[in-house]
Amino acid sequence: MNQPASHAPVTTTGSINKGSIKKGPIKRISRQEKVSVFWTLLLIVIAFIVLFPVLWVGSFMFRPDSAMFARPTEWLFEPTLVHFRYVIDNGFIGYLGTSFTLASISTLLVVVLGTPAAYAFARFNLRFRDDLFLFVLATRMAPPICMVIPFYMIFSNIGLIDTYFGLTLAYLTFNLSFYIWVMSSFCKDLPVALEEVAILEGHNRFAVFLRVVMPLLRSAIVATGMLCFIFAWNEFMFAFMLGGQQVKTLPVAVPELITTQGVRWGPMAIVGTLSLVPVMLAVFLLQKHIVRGLTMGAVKG
Repeated sequence: MNQPASHAPVTTTGSINKGSIKKGPIKRISRQEKVSVFWTLLLIVIAFIVLFPVLWVGSFMFRPDSAMFARPTEWLFEPTLVHFRYVIDNGFIGYLGTSFTLASISTLLVVVLGTPAAYAFARFNLRFRDDLFLFVLATRMAPPICMVIPFYMIFSNIGLIDTYFGLTLAYLTFNLSFYIWVMSSFCKDLPVALEEVAILEGHNRFAVFLRVVMPLLRSAIVATGMLCFIFAWNEFMFAFMLGGQQVKTLPVAVPELITTQGVRWGPMAIVGTLSLVPVMLAVFLLQKHIVRGLTMGAVKG
């Protein structure tokens, strides 16, 4: 009787050296990394809390009227474009263009007229300089309601009511004083030695202003000009009193969305979003110059 074959023992070709297996050290999270993770999570929570109302109002642009304030809240709804059609049909895109045109032209004029004036106040020892500077600032310190009535009386006599030129002139008046006040402080911080060297090389004062002063003031001009643009973009009092049907800006047109039947929240959300786009786009494109201009002169070597 054949006996079953015995299985040969399995042998390994090499022996395993326990000492050759090295366990790496367990990396522990440092205190600094824990703090970094904590602040990151906290900023995410804060951003969500801040942005949630904005996103919620933004959903009104596509939310039908029946689901606007439904109880319970309808998180899922069928989007609609009826609110966009209302905004277009009632001329709000034209009002947006009017606001952008007036704010852009007035800001450009403020920069062209205000930069030389601010440089003159900062560099030249003019007669009655302080009194003239105080007079310029007085136009900005007065409340708008006190200024708009004289403007209305003068403009109505010379035919500037409800005209682009009249509103541009009004925006120029109250923004120019602010621009001169801010830019004069920037001009005082510029080193005079650079201008003196340019004069010794044979350049006249106008050439020094264009070739030396203007490049140094570029960031300050952008930052201050951006503030003037925002002031003109959001202005209501002058646009309401001095404008009309022919020249109507977006802030003046927004109250038309409040009717006897209630507030048109869908078009209101669209108009509010459109009013933010130009300012946010300009700030995004010019943020380097804006930050540099706002911090210009803050740290002196």
